[in-house]
Amino acid sequence: MEGQCRLCLKQGKLENSHIISSFLYRWLKETSGTGFLRFGRSPNRRVQDGYKDYWFCPNCEDLFSKWETKFAEKVFHPLVSGQASTFQYQDWLLKFAVSLSWRVLLYIKETASLSHFPECLRQEADKALARWAAFLLGQESHPAKYEQHMLPLDIIAGYTGGEMPPNINRYLLRSVDIDVVCSGSEAFVYVKLPHVLLVGFVHIKRPREWQGTKIHVRHGTLGAQNYVLPKEFGEYVMDQAQRLKELQESISEAQNKKIEESFGKVIDKVPLSGSFKAMHADVQLFGQDALLKKKGS
Repeated sequence: MEGQCRLCLKQGKLENSHIISSFLYRWLKETSGTGFLRFGRSPNRRVQDGYKDYWFCPNCEDLFSKWETKFAEKVFHPLVSGQASTFQYQDWLLKFAVSLSWRVLLYIKETASLSHFPECLRQEADKALARWAAFLLGQESHPAKYEQHMLPLDIIAGYTGGEMPPNINRYLLRSVDIDVVCSGSEAFVYVKLPHVLLVGFVHIKRPREWQGTKIHVRHGTLGAQNYVLPKEFGEYVMDQAQRLKELQESISEAQNKKIEESFGKVIDKVPLSGSFKAMHADVQLFGQDALLKKKGS
């Protein structure tokens, strides 16, 4: 397809580009119990891949691929395999994080609009998009106040105080979730990957409330440290997990039957799958409450 590249704005050939990195969907399929994917917003439809559109020229696509490869090799695969809990990174991690926040913000702006944003925050979103694009293209040396924060995720084996959705481990370890969040006079881009949570600041009044999660420009260490996050953000994550649970419980009887048939074909492999391990962690934590309730039950 011919058109204008969303990043460099040059006219030419466009590739069918992933909004969220394709290696994540490959990993989800390879480590699932059935080999299929279902997105939270459309749980009645099996899919083979993630969000895609004709957005980028080959040169810009190669930029994203380079940063994604580094993240996959240095952070993601060592994290999900349990081989490492701390990760030394260089400038590629901030580039990777900005590329995701930029793509998700642009995608939601173009497909769903930012109608829930007040005018002042819509202007901030446009400024964030412009600054992130300039940073990705090497025209700016840092993202300015539009910071990137990343949190590695692991199994939750216990908790005290408050309520927690009974699918929390499946949500944190096995889901892809994107959103652009507006609360009062603040806004951020939310990208929940398997085992990794990424937040891109659009307008945050008290950035110092986020401790231990900021990705620095040149280098740093990710993981195995004390994190401090705003209470409201933790509540938002819990709400997203609960929302996913409700969507999954809305799966039709016909699709539930397909799921059961798919599990039946690979029954020997299911206990070794990442999906089963995440579900087992939830059952260990919540007992029978962790099991999804079918419609009408």
